[in-house]
Amino acid sequence: MQITNNLDGMLHAQMQVNQSAQNIAQVANTIGDPELQEVSQDLVDAIVSQVPQTISYEANAKGIETQQAVADVLLNIKA
Repeated sequence: MQITNNLDGMLHAQMQVNQSAQNIAQVANTIGDPELQEVSQDLVDAIVSQVPQTISYEANAKGIETQQAVADVLLNIKA
């Protein structure tokens, strides 16, 4: 596994979260008055879709940390 794979995964997750955020903002803008807003299925779907993307982003970051730790150990062994 290469760091670029993890970075691509992180970029993809970030783009998905941004899309979900835009969907949430769009739902909020179309509903209008905040006092009259009800929780719609579109809003719930947009919020729920962010959960796996956040987990994916964190997992890819941990993958990069692990790769760095392995590289550090290998460099210490060679030294």
